[in-house]
Amino acid sequence: MTLLNTVQVSVLVCGLGVVLGGCREEARSQEPLRPVRTMIIKAASIGEEVAQTGEVQARVMTDLGFRIGGRVASRAVEVGMSVVKGQVLATLEPNDVQNELRVAEAELTSAEATEQLARSQLSQQRTLYDKQFVARVRVDEAEANWRAAHARLNVAKTRLLTARDKLSYTELRAPDTAIVSAVAINTGQVVEAGQLAIKLASTEDRVAVFNVSERLYTSVPPDVKVEVALVSDPSIKVIGSIRDASPTADVATRTYRVRIALPDAPPTMTLGATVTGRLALSGKPLVILPASTLTSDEGKPAVYVVQPTTHELVRKPVVVARYTASQTIIESGLAEGDAVVIAGVSKLRPGQKVSYATEQVSK
Repeated sequence: MTLLNTVQVSVLVCGLGVVLGGCREEARSQEPLRPVRTMIIKAASIGEEVAQTGEVQARVMTDLGFRIGGRVASRAVEVGMSVVKGQVLATLEPNDVQNELRVAEAELTSAEATEQLARSQLSQQRTLYDKQFVARVRVDEAEANWRAAHARLNVAKTRLLTARDKLSYTELRAPDTAIVSAVAINTGQVVEAGQLAIKLASTEDRVAVFNVSERLYTSVPPDVKVEVALVSDPSIKVIGSIRDASPTADVATRTYRVRIALPDAPPTMTLGATVTGRLALSGKPLVILPASTLTSDEGKPAVYVVQPTTHELVRKPVVVARYTASQTIIESGLAEGDAVVIAGVSKLRPGQKVSYATEQVSK
C-alpha cells in the first residue's frame, strides 16, 4: 500500500469515529427523561412523644418500730390490710414496764409524804421564830429541807410520767389511715428500739414512680405535664406534674427515679398498679420523608435531589435523626425547597436527567 493510500485510510477511520461519537451524543441527548416522584422539603419543629412504664406508689411510706425494746406479744395486721389512725398494730409484753410504773408510783407517794412533812416543819419553825422561841437558822434549815423534798417530789412526778409513756410504747399504733405494705416482726420475737416492725403506705396521696434515662432526665423541663394511664385500662388517666426527682442515678441501672403527682387519682389507680406515663418533648426542625427515599453514598445515608435548572439528579448525604416503620426523619443535609425523589431511588444515578412533579409538601 502506498503512503497516499495509508493516509486516506487513516482519514477515513478518523472521520468514521467522529461520526459515531456524534451519533452517541445525539442519542444520549435524545434519551427520554425519566419521570420521578418528588417532595418539596419544608422543615418543621417535630415534638417527640415519650412513653415510660412505672408504678403507683404512696407518696408517704412510713417505717414503724417500737420506741423501746422487748418481746413481741401480739401482731394484729397482715400485709395488704387497711388500718385507721390510732389502730393498734402490734404490742410488746408489758410486765417489765408495768413494774417500772409501779415503782414510779410508789416513789411519788413517798416523795409527796416527805414534801408534806417538810412543809409542815417549815410552817412550824416560822411560827416559833415569830414568837422568838427559835433562832433564824432553824427556819433556814427547815426551808432548805422543804425545798429538797419539793424537788424530789417533782422528780418523782416526772419519773411517773416517763413510766406511763413507756408503758404506752408497748403498743404500736397507726399514725394515719394507710395500707400495710410490709411486716417484719412475729409474735415471740425480741426486738430492739427503733427496729423496723411494720411499713405503712399512706392512702391520702399517691404518686406514679418512673425510672428514666439520663437523656430524658436532662431534657424534660420541670413544669412538664405527664399523662399517666393504667396499663390494664388506658381510658383511666390522670394529668400530673413532676413532684420530685432523684438528684443522682441508681448505681446499678444508671437511671433516675422521678415521682409524678396524681391529683384526684381515681380509686382504680390502686397502690402497686402498673401505669404508662406519656409526655411530649419540644422538638427541633426536622424533615419527615418516606422510608423509600433513602439511598446510600459510600455507606452513609443519602437522598436524590433534582436540580431545578438542569433537572439532573444530585446525591446528597443526610443525617438521620430516627426511623419509624414507614418514615425517615432527617435532621440535617437538606435545604428548604429541595425537590427530593421519594420512590425508585435504587434505579437512579447521579447526573441523570429526570422529569418530576411535586406531589406533597413535607410538614
